[in-house]
Amino acid sequence: MNLKKWFDKRGPRFVIHRASALLTRYRISPTIAMARIEDSLAPLSRKGFSPTFFTPGIIVKRYPQFIQSLQAKGAEIAVHSYQHLDLNSMTLAKAKEQLDKAITTFNLLGINAHGFRCPYLSHSDELLESIDKGLFGYSSNKAVWIDVTQLNTAGEQSIIFNSLRRFYNPKLFTEYVSVPRSRANMIEIPVCVPDDLQLHDGLNLKSEGISQAWIEMLNQTHQRGELFNLIFHPELGSVCKDSFEDLLQKATLFRPFVWIARLQDICEWWCEKSRFGVEVSPTSTKLIINFACSPRATVVVRGIDNHIDADAWVAPYWRLNSRIFETPAAPRPFVGIAPGVPEHIGLFLQDQGYILDGSEQAMHCSVYIDGTVLGKLTTEVQLIEYIEKSAGPLVRYWRWPNGAKSALSITGDLDAITLIDYATRLSAH
Repeated sequence: MNLKKWFDKRGPRFVIHRASALLTRYRISPTIAMARIEDSLAPLSRKGFSPTFFTPGIIVKRYPQFIQSLQAKGAEIAVHSYQHLDLNSMTLAKAKEQLDKAITTFNLLGINAHGFRCPYLSHSDELLESIDKGLFGYSSNKAVWIDVTQLNTAGEQSIIFNSLRRFYNPKLFTEYVSVPRSRANMIEIPVCVPDDLQLHDGLNLKSEGISQAWIEMLNQTHQRGELFNLIFHPELGSVCKDSFEDLLQKATLFRPFVWIARLQDICEWWCEKSRFGVEVSPTSTKLIINFACSPRATVVVRGIDNHIDADAWVAPYWRLNSRIFETPAAPRPFVGIAPGVPEHIGLFLQDQGYILDGSEQAMHCSVYIDGTVLGKLTTEVQLIEYIEKSAGPLVRYWRWPNGAKSALSITGDLDAITLIDYATRLSAH
C-alpha cells in the first residue's frame, strides 16, 4: 500500500486527530514511552500477572535491551509483523515475508515468540491458513465486539471510534463465542473490542469510564464463561493505569474465579485440552465414564440424580472430583452428532469441551444435533444456548483449567516508542 492509499483509507479527519494525539504522547527520545510502559506493568506485577505485548520486529531490533527487560519481567513478547504495515493490502508472499523477518529478528535477539497479531488486525484467512505449522502457536486476529457504547452519555462517536471499528471488522458478541479456536496449523485467540483508543479517543472516556467499560466486558464474558482478551496501547498507559487496578480488583472477586493469563499460556492450555477424551464402558444399566485428561482439567456434570463425588460449581453444573464417573445408561450424557453435520460444527463443539457421540447411539444422547436443529439456529451463541437449555443429563470438560469459569488476558500493541518510529512507519508505505 502506498502513502496515498494509506491516507485515503483513513481520511483527513482521522489522520489529523491521530497525529495530534501522537504529538502529545510521544517524543523523539524513548525515555517517556519506556517509563510509561514500565508503569503500566506495575498494577499487573503487584498482583502476580503479566501482559502480552505484540511488538513489530523493527521495534525489537531498535530497542533490544528494553524489550528483553520486559520479557525478563514476565511479559510475553509476541510478533506484530516486522513493520507496522497492513498485511492484508500486500501480496501473500510479502505478508509472509514480514512475519518471517520478524521471527528471525526475535530469534537473533533471544525473544521467544509464541504468537502473532497483524497490525490493525488486518488479515485474510488465506494468510492465516498459509502459515507453516509450528511457526506460531497462536494467532490473535479475529475481533469480537462487546457493546459498551451506552457508557458514552454524550451519545457521540468520533471518527477515531468508527474508523477503528471499520479496520477491526469485528464479529458481534451476541452471535460469536469469544473463545480460542483450533485450526490445523495453530490456535486462533480472538481479541475483544472496543479497545482503549476507541474508548478514550473515540468516546472521550477518562480512566473511570474505561474502568466501567472493561468491567462490563469482563462481566459479560464471565457470565458466559468465555475469554475477555483486552487490547490496549501503551501510548495510553498512564490513562489506563488506574483502570487496570480497577479491572484486576474486580476480576479477583469473581467466583468461580477468572483465570488471568498471557496468551501463550492460554494457547498452551487450549492445546492441552484438545487432547482430552473419555473412555466409556457400558453395562446393561449404566455407563462407566473414564475421563482421560490432565490434572488441570475442569470436569463438570449436570442433571445426574445419583450420589456423585462433586462440588457445587455454576448451577446447574457440579464439578467432579473423580476422573471415573458412573451414570445411568440412558439417556447418554453426551452431545449426539448426526451424520452429515458439517465438520466445523463438530470442531467448534469440541473446542467448547462437549463430549461428542457420532456413533449409532447418538440419537440416544440427551442432546442430539442434526440438520433440522441446525436449520433453526443461525449463530454460535444460539447453538450453545440450545445445548445448555436442554433438559437431559450432560457431562463435559469446561473451557478453562482448575475450576476457572472464564479467562482474562491483557494484551498491548506496542507499535512504537518514539515519534521517529511513527515517521519511519509512514515512509515504509
